[in-house]
Amino acid sequence: AWRLVKFVDAGMLTRTKCSQCSGQFVTELYENRHYTCGLCNPPARAGKSKAAGSLMLH
Repeated sequence: AWRLVKFVDAGMLTRTKCSQCSGQFVTELYENRHYTCGLCNPPARAGKSKAAGSLMLH
């Protein structure tokens, strides 16, 4: 956690508001203005492991 504080104090990280849920997230200083968090816009492969043939335990 102290490293995160050092990056924030150095001005390398800031909090950015998600454009959809209005949550505050730690991002790089020059993140785009219309930031969308990973909860509102999950990555393309998120949640597809079951359909892709993951290990099934019975």
